[in-house]
Amino acid sequence: MQRLIQAAFAAAIITISIAETDACSRVLWNNNGKAVVTGRTMDWSHTWNDVVFIYPRGQEMDGGVEGGLKWKSKFGSVGCSISPYAKKYGFDYVKDGHSDGINEEGLAAHLLYLEETVYPDPKTDDRPAVTFMRWVRYILDNFATVEEAVAGMKNIRIAPVSMGGKVFGVHVAVEDPTGDSAIFEYINGNLVIHHGKQFTVMTNDPSYPYHVENIKNYKDFGGEKDLPGTTEPDDRFVRLAHFLGRLKQPETDAEALAKIYSVIKTAHVPFDADEYGPTWWTSLTDCTNKVWYFDWSQNPNIIWIDLKKLDFSAGKPVLELNPRNPAMVGDVTSAFTPINV
Repeated sequence: MQRLIQAAFAAAIITISIAETDACSRVLWNNNGKAVVTGRTMDWSHTWNDVVFIYPRGQEMDGGVEGGLKWKSKFGSVGCSISPYAKKYGFDYVKDGHSDGINEEGLAAHLLYLEETVYPDPKTDDRPAVTFMRWVRYILDNFATVEEAVAGMKNIRIAPVSMGGKVFGVHVAVEDPTGDSAIFEYINGNLVIHHGKQFTVMTNDPSYPYHVENIKNYKDFGGEKDLPGTTEPDDRFVRLAHFLGRLKQPETDAEALAKIYSVIKTAHVPFDADEYGPTWWTSLTDCTNKVWYFDWSQNPNIIWIDLKKLDFSAGKPVLELNPRNPAMVGDVTSAFTPINV
Protein backbone atom coordinates (compact mmCIF):
# COMPACT_ATOMS: atom_id res chain seq x y z
CA MET A 1 0.00 0.00 0.00
CA GLN A 2 1.57 3.23 -1.11
CA ARG A 3 -0.09 6.33 0.24
CA LEU A 4 0.51 10.04 0.54
CA ILE A 5 1.25 11.59 3.87
CA GLN A 6 0.29 15.23 4.14
CA ALA A 7 1.79 17.28 6.95
CA ALA A 8 2.30 20.95 7.63
CA PHE A 9 6.05 21.50 7.72
CA ALA A 10 7.29 24.99 8.51
CA ALA A 11 4.99 27.31 6.54
CA ALA A 12 4.02 24.86 3.80
CA ILE A 13 2.26 21.57 3.27
CA ILE A 14 4.63 18.87 2.16
CA THR A 15 3.36 15.79 0.37
CA ILE A 16 5.57 12.76 0.73
CA SER A 17 5.15 9.36 -0.89
CA ILE A 18 6.32 6.49 1.27
CA ALA A 19 6.63 2.77 0.75
CA GLU A 20 6.27 1.84 4.41
CA THR A 21 2.90 1.65 6.10
CA ASP A 22 2.13 1.09 9.72
CA ALA A 23 -0.65 -1.19 10.91
CA CYS A 24 -0.29 -0.73 14.65
CA SER A 25 -3.24 -1.46 16.94
CA ARG A 26 -4.18 -0.64 20.55
CA VAL A 27 -6.91 -2.14 22.73
CA LEU A 28 -7.75 -1.21 26.34
CA TRP A 29 -9.73 -3.28 28.86
CA ASN A 30 -10.85 -0.91 31.61
CA ASN A 31 -14.14 -2.36 32.87
CA ASN A 32 -13.19 -5.86 34.00
CA GLY A 33 -13.24 -5.35 37.78
CA LYS A 34 -9.52 -6.11 37.97
CA ALA A 35 -6.41 -4.48 36.49
CA VAL A 36 -6.62 -1.85 33.75
CA VAL A 37 -4.68 -3.50 30.95
CA THR A 38 -3.75 -2.62 27.37
CA GLY A 39 -2.36 -4.48 24.37
CA ARG A 40 -0.54 -2.75 21.52
CA THR A 41 1.24 -3.95 18.35
CA MET A 42 4.01 -2.40 16.28
CA ASP A 43 3.68 -3.37 12.62
CA TRP A 44 5.87 -2.08 9.80
CA SER A 45 7.65 -3.13 6.61
CA HIS A 46 10.97 -3.23 8.47
CA THR A 47 12.22 -3.49 12.02
CA TRP A 48 13.10 -0.32 13.93
CA ASN A 49 15.66 -2.22 16.08
CA ASP A 50 13.76 -1.01 19.13
CA VAL A 51 15.34 -0.56 22.54
CA VAL A 52 13.76 -0.03 25.96
CA PHE A 53 14.77 2.86 28.22
CA ILE A 54 14.35 3.68 31.90
CA TYR A 55 14.13 7.45 32.34
CA PRO A 56 14.52 8.90 35.86
CA ARG A 57 12.89 12.11 37.02
CA GLY A 58 14.61 15.43 36.43
CA GLN A 59 15.53 14.92 32.78
CA GLU A 60 16.11 18.19 30.94
CA MET A 61 14.02 18.06 27.79
CA ASP A 62 13.13 20.32 24.88
CA GLY A 63 10.65 20.10 22.04
CA GLY A 64 13.18 19.07 19.42
CA VAL A 65 12.72 22.17 17.22
CA GLU A 66 14.04 25.72 17.41
CA GLY A 67 12.04 27.66 19.95
CA GLY A 68 10.35 24.51 21.17
CA LEU A 69 8.99 23.82 24.63
CA LYS A 70 11.44 23.15 27.46
CA TRP A 71 10.67 21.05 30.51
CA LYS A 72 12.16 18.94 33.29
CA SER A 73 10.57 15.52 33.71
CA LYS A 74 8.33 15.24 36.79
CA PHE A 75 7.90 11.47 36.53
CA GLY A 76 10.12 8.53 35.72
CA SER A 77 9.06 6.17 32.97
CA VAL A 78 9.81 3.00 31.04
CA GLY A 79 9.22 2.54 27.37
CA CYS A 80 10.16 1.47 23.89
CA SER A 81 12.04 3.66 21.41
CA ILE A 82 13.09 3.54 17.76
CA SER A 83 16.31 5.35 18.73
CA PRO A 84 18.75 2.98 16.96
CA TYR A 85 16.95 3.59 13.66
CA ALA A 86 16.33 7.31 14.16
CA LYS A 87 19.93 7.97 15.20
CA LYS A 88 21.03 7.22 11.62
CA TYR A 89 19.10 10.32 10.55
CA GLY A 90 20.56 12.64 13.17
CA PHE A 91 17.99 12.25 15.94
CA ASP A 92 18.99 12.29 19.59
CA TYR A 93 19.45 8.75 20.88
CA VAL A 94 18.01 9.48 24.33
CA LYS A 95 15.37 12.13 23.65
CA ASP A 96 13.80 11.05 20.35
CA GLY A 97 11.78 8.09 19.18
CA HIS A 98 9.67 7.01 22.16
CA SER A 99 6.70 5.04 20.78
CA ASP A 100 5.19 3.26 23.78
CA GLY A 101 5.52 3.25 27.56
CA ILE A 102 4.24 3.89 31.06
CA ASN A 103 5.32 6.26 33.82
CA GLU A 104 5.60 5.69 37.56
CA GLU A 105 2.05 7.00 38.14
CA GLY A 106 0.61 4.35 35.83
CA LEU A 107 -0.16 6.67 32.91
CA ALA A 108 0.56 4.88 29.62
CA ALA A 109 0.97 6.29 26.10
CA HIS A 110 1.04 4.64 22.68
CA LEU A 111 2.06 6.34 19.42
CA LEU A 112 0.58 4.84 16.24
CA TYR A 113 0.63 5.78 12.56
CA LEU A 114 -2.11 8.02 11.10
CA GLU A 115 -1.59 9.06 7.50
CA GLU A 116 -4.44 11.55 7.62
CA THR A 117 -2.50 13.71 10.09
CA VAL A 118 -1.95 17.37 9.22
CA TYR A 119 0.19 19.12 11.81
CA PRO A 120 -0.48 22.74 12.87
CA ASP A 121 1.01 25.57 10.84
CA PRO A 122 3.46 27.51 13.04
CA LYS A 123 2.49 30.73 11.23
CA THR A 124 -1.01 30.54 12.68
CA ASP A 125 -0.27 28.55 15.84
CA ASP A 126 2.40 30.08 18.06
CA ARG A 127 2.08 27.69 20.99
CA PRO A 128 5.38 26.07 22.06
CA ALA A 129 6.18 23.03 19.93
CA VAL A 130 7.09 19.41 20.62
CA THR A 131 7.94 17.15 17.68
CA PHE A 132 6.03 13.94 17.19
CA MET A 133 9.30 12.14 17.95
CA ARG A 134 9.08 13.49 21.54
CA TRP A 135 5.30 13.44 21.96
CA VAL A 136 5.17 10.31 24.13
CA ARG A 137 8.09 11.55 26.24
CA TYR A 138 6.30 14.85 26.82
CA ILE A 139 3.18 13.08 28.07
CA LEU A 140 4.92 10.54 30.31
CA ASP A 141 7.35 13.13 31.69
CA ASN A 142 4.69 15.64 32.70
CA PHE A 143 1.35 14.04 33.56
CA ALA A 144 0.00 11.58 36.13
CA THR A 145 -3.48 11.08 34.66
CA VAL A 146 -5.34 11.14 31.36
CA GLU A 147 -7.24 14.22 32.50
CA GLU A 148 -3.96 16.07 33.07
CA ALA A 149 -2.65 14.96 29.66
CA VAL A 150 -5.83 16.18 27.94
CA ALA A 151 -5.46 19.59 29.58
CA GLY A 152 -1.74 19.75 28.83
CA MET A 153 -2.10 18.92 25.14
CA LYS A 154 -4.16 22.07 24.66
CA ASN A 155 -1.18 24.22 25.60
CA ILE A 156 1.30 22.97 22.99
CA ARG A 157 1.39 22.02 19.33
CA ILE A 158 2.93 18.89 17.84
CA ALA A 159 5.41 19.65 15.07
CA PRO A 160 6.53 17.52 12.12
CA VAL A 161 10.15 16.55 11.51
CA SER A 162 11.62 14.65 8.60
CA MET A 163 13.27 11.26 9.06
CA GLY A 164 15.01 9.92 6.00
CA GLY A 165 13.10 12.35 3.81
CA LYS A 166 9.74 11.39 5.28
CA VAL A 167 7.33 13.10 7.64
CA PHE A 168 5.19 10.58 9.51
CA GLY A 169 1.65 11.27 10.60
CA VAL A 170 0.86 9.84 14.02
CA HIS A 171 -1.79 9.81 16.71
CA VAL A 172 -1.50 8.93 20.40
CA ALA A 173 -3.66 6.96 22.84
CA VAL A 174 -3.31 7.30 26.61
CA GLU A 175 -4.85 5.53 29.61
CA ASP A 176 -4.37 5.50 33.38
CA PRO A 177 -5.16 3.26 36.39
CA THR A 178 -8.70 4.69 36.71
CA GLY A 179 -9.53 3.34 33.26
CA ASP A 180 -9.76 6.81 31.75
CA SER A 181 -8.71 7.01 28.11
CA ALA A 182 -8.04 9.60 25.42
CA ILE A 183 -7.01 9.63 21.77
CA PHE A 184 -5.20 12.63 20.28
CA GLU A 185 -5.31 13.27 16.52
CA TYR A 186 -4.34 16.25 14.36
CA ILE A 187 -6.93 16.64 11.60
CA ASN A 188 -6.66 19.58 9.17
CA GLY A 189 -4.11 21.15 11.48
CA ASN A 190 -6.37 21.05 14.54
CA LEU A 191 -6.05 18.89 17.64
CA VAL A 192 -9.04 16.57 18.01
CA ILE A 193 -9.40 14.84 21.39
CA HIS A 194 -11.60 11.82 22.05
CA HIS A 195 -11.73 11.59 25.84
CA GLY A 196 -13.61 8.99 27.87
CA LYS A 197 -13.52 5.39 29.04
CA GLN A 198 -15.41 4.29 25.92
CA PHE A 199 -12.43 4.98 23.65
CA THR A 200 -10.81 1.57 24.04
CA VAL A 201 -9.73 0.66 20.50
CA MET A 202 -7.42 2.49 18.09
CA THR A 203 -5.90 1.42 14.78
CA ASN A 204 -5.00 3.66 11.84
CA ASP A 205 -6.61 5.52 8.94
CA PRO A 206 -9.12 6.95 8.51
CA SER A 207 -9.41 9.15 11.59
CA TYR A 208 -11.34 8.04 14.65
CA PRO A 209 -14.88 9.27 13.74
CA TYR A 210 -14.88 6.99 10.68
CA HIS A 211 -14.30 3.89 12.81
CA VAL A 212 -17.06 4.87 15.22
CA GLU A 213 -19.52 4.92 12.32
CA ASN A 214 -18.09 2.00 10.35
CA ILE A 215 -18.38 -0.44 13.24
CA LYS A 216 -22.15 0.01 13.21
CA ASN A 217 -22.26 -2.03 9.99
CA TYR A 218 -21.22 -5.22 11.80
CA LYS A 219 -22.97 -7.78 13.91
CA ASP A 220 -22.76 -7.11 17.67
CA PHE A 221 -22.84 -3.38 16.84
CA GLY A 222 -26.23 -3.09 15.14
CA GLY A 223 -25.33 -4.10 11.59
CA GLU A 224 -25.56 -7.17 9.39
CA LYS A 225 -21.98 -7.74 8.24
CA ASP A 226 -19.94 -10.67 9.55
CA LEU A 227 -16.65 -10.20 11.37
CA PRO A 228 -13.98 -8.99 8.86
CA GLY A 229 -10.60 -10.65 8.51
CA THR A 230 -8.13 -8.48 6.61
CA THR A 231 -5.14 -6.56 7.98
CA GLU A 232 -6.71 -3.20 7.02
CA PRO A 233 -7.16 -0.71 9.90
CA ASP A 234 -10.97 -0.71 9.78
CA ASP A 235 -11.11 -4.50 9.92
CA ARG A 236 -8.67 -4.68 12.81
CA PHE A 237 -10.70 -2.06 14.66
CA VAL A 238 -13.88 -4.11 14.30
CA ARG A 239 -12.20 -7.35 15.36
CA LEU A 240 -10.64 -5.82 18.45
CA ALA A 241 -13.93 -4.22 19.53
CA HIS A 242 -15.80 -7.47 18.86
CA PHE A 243 -13.51 -9.70 20.91
CA LEU A 244 -13.08 -7.11 23.66
CA GLY A 245 -16.84 -7.08 24.06
CA ARG A 246 -16.91 -10.87 24.39
CA LEU A 247 -14.47 -11.04 27.30
CA LYS A 248 -15.83 -12.33 30.59
CA GLN A 249 -14.80 -10.87 33.93
CA PRO A 250 -11.41 -12.22 35.07
CA GLU A 251 -10.79 -13.61 38.52
CA THR A 252 -7.29 -12.12 38.84
CA ASP A 253 -5.16 -9.32 37.42
CA ALA A 254 -3.03 -11.95 35.67
CA GLU A 255 -6.10 -13.36 33.96
CA ALA A 256 -7.09 -9.86 32.81
CA LEU A 257 -3.67 -9.46 31.24
CA ALA A 258 -3.86 -12.87 29.56
CA LYS A 259 -7.27 -12.07 28.11
CA ILE A 260 -6.26 -8.70 26.66
CA TYR A 261 -3.20 -10.42 25.17
CA SER A 262 -5.50 -12.89 23.45
CA VAL A 263 -7.55 -10.02 22.01
CA ILE A 264 -4.61 -8.01 20.64
CA LYS A 265 -3.36 -11.15 18.91
CA THR A 266 -6.40 -11.00 16.63
CA ALA A 267 -4.84 -7.87 15.09
CA HIS A 268 -1.39 -9.39 14.56
CA VAL A 269 0.00 -9.44 11.03
CA PRO A 270 1.98 -12.66 10.37
CA PHE A 271 5.36 -12.53 8.70
CA ASP A 272 5.10 -12.64 4.88
CA ALA A 273 1.32 -12.22 5.08
CA ASP A 274 1.23 -9.15 2.85
CA GLU A 275 3.40 -6.35 1.49
CA TYR A 276 2.66 -3.99 4.36
CA GLY A 277 4.81 -5.57 7.03
CA PRO A 278 4.42 -7.89 10.02
CA THR A 279 3.88 -7.37 13.72
CA TRP A 280 7.41 -6.92 15.07
CA TRP A 281 6.43 -6.61 18.71
CA THR A 282 3.55 -6.47 21.12
CA SER A 283 3.45 -4.56 24.38
CA LEU A 284 1.13 -5.27 27.28
CA THR A 285 0.63 -2.56 29.88
CA ASP A 286 -0.76 -3.15 33.36
CA CYS A 287 -1.58 0.36 34.55
CA THR A 288 -2.90 -0.87 37.90
CA ASN A 289 0.19 -2.80 38.95
CA LYS A 290 2.62 -0.66 36.93
CA VAL A 291 4.20 -3.47 34.93
CA TRP A 292 5.12 -3.16 31.23
CA TYR A 293 5.48 -6.32 29.12
CA PHE A 294 7.21 -6.78 25.77
CA ASP A 295 6.94 -9.62 23.25
CA TRP A 296 9.42 -9.55 20.35
CA SER A 297 7.81 -11.64 17.63
CA GLN A 298 11.02 -13.39 16.56
CA ASN A 299 11.67 -14.67 20.08
CA PRO A 300 9.73 -17.30 22.04
CA ASN A 301 10.01 -15.26 25.24
CA ILE A 302 8.08 -12.47 26.92
CA ILE A 303 9.91 -10.02 29.13
CA TRP A 304 8.62 -7.46 31.61
CA ILE A 305 9.68 -4.50 33.72
CA ASP A 306 8.14 -3.87 37.14
CA LEU A 307 8.19 -0.13 37.74
CA LYS A 308 7.58 -0.64 41.47
CA LYS A 309 11.10 -2.07 41.74
CA LEU A 310 12.80 0.90 40.09
CA ASP A 311 14.40 3.96 41.63
CA PHE A 312 13.38 6.94 39.48
CA SER A 313 15.17 9.51 41.66
CA ALA A 314 16.54 12.56 39.88
CA GLY A 315 20.23 12.18 39.19
CA LYS A 316 20.02 8.49 38.35
CA PRO A 317 21.37 7.58 34.89
CA VAL A 318 19.20 6.77 31.89
CA LEU A 319 19.32 3.00 31.41
CA GLU A 320 18.68 0.86 28.35
CA LEU A 321 17.97 -2.74 27.41
CA ASN A 322 17.94 -4.63 24.12
CA PRO A 323 14.54 -6.38 24.28
CA ARG A 324 15.29 -8.32 21.11
CA ASN A 325 17.95 -10.42 22.82
CA PRO A 326 16.65 -14.02 22.65
CA ALA A 327 18.37 -14.83 25.95
CA MET A 328 16.07 -12.41 27.77
CA VAL A 329 13.07 -13.95 29.50
CA GLY A 330 10.74 -13.02 32.35
CA ASP A 331 11.42 -10.16 34.76
CA VAL A 332 14.30 -8.11 33.31
CA THR A 333 13.89 -5.10 35.63
CA SER A 334 17.43 -5.51 36.97
CA ALA A 335 19.05 -6.24 33.58
CA PHE A 336 19.30 -2.64 32.32
CA THR A 337 22.66 -0.95 31.84
CA PRO A 338 23.74 2.68 31.28
CA ILE A 339 23.21 3.93 27.73
CA ASN A 340 25.98 3.23 25.23
CA VAL A 341 25.93 5.70 22.33
